Amino acid sequence: MEGDSAGGAGKEAAVEETAAMLPAVEKAMHVLVAIDDSEESFNALQWVLDKILKPKSAAETAAAAGEQESKLITIVHVVEPLPRYAFPGGYVVESSTKAQEQNAARILSRAFDMCRDTSVKAKTLILEGDPKDRICRAVEEMNVNLLVIGSRGLGQIKRWLSTN
Repeated sequence: MEGDSAGGAGKEAAVEETAAMLPAVEKAMHVLVAIDDSEESFNALQWVLDKILKPKSAAETAAAAGEQESKLITIVHVVEPLPRYAFPGGYVVESSTKAQEQNAARILSRAFDMCRDTSVKAKTLILEGDPKDRICRAVEEMNVNLLVIGSRGLGQIKRWLSTN
């Protein structure tokens, strides 16, 4: 039993040492959260706000005022373009595109409000194209440290069935 507690003390020291190094890493933290209108996306954003960007103690709260400037969260929503062959009339395409833009603005407004409520500096971005490609390109171009995407909670079999 004593050997276990000595090993545990060593692990605790390593964890404390790692935790001591985290503020230096967090000072330049840039998080990108890809969001859509699903509740899972908003849960992922809330997780980032609670676990990654939130000050951990009262002492850090005082220091957080200056640190929050260097902690940045970018919230991205990707709009897939409508296929032109599906809508031969220009009016249908224009009204559908306008509806997509309004939906994207509503989603990003809700996400921005969540960030503002927790005093986290945020910027929002609407991208157009294939979500996988656009998100990956945004991560590369913006030098993002952490990408967060919500999950629908499907298992491997359900995920496979839903794509086939």
